[in-house]
Amino acid sequence: MKTNNAHLSVVSGSVNWNRNFLADQAHQFLAVELAHGTRPAAFRDNLLLERCTAYLMAVANCSKRTAATQAAQAIAEVSSARSRLTLDMDRSTSHALFVIDRTSGATRVISAAELAVILDAHGTAQAPRQARAH
Repeated sequence: MKTNNAHLSVVSGSVNWNRNFLADQAHQFLAVELAHGTRPAAFRDNLLLERCTAYLMAVANCSKRTAATQAAQAIAEVSSARSRLTLDMDRSTSHALFVIDRTSGATRVISAAELAVILDAHGTAQAPRQARAH
């Protein structure tokens, strides 16, 4: 009989009862990653998203879509925790995103059309970097 003797990492801490099970598991996974040297700048890395998604699917026996959503939300929350900007989800809609600058209290509304332009510009700027990486 073959056994798996791999050393498992455990994050010390308690469960956050304000989050649902999947969200808490995603945050625990990210805590382990941070404890093992993952830099916050690397959170946009798709490999981290894929690994967290696979972990959630294994732990909770949920669909890939559900796991990927929870993983992406946790990654965004952890990487944005110190951001000066927050999103007002109570006032935002599928076409209007309310962004609050915590330092000044100013609110900006970004339409879906404006966001598309921002994302297109970001994608265009990233293309040369990705080409050099390959």
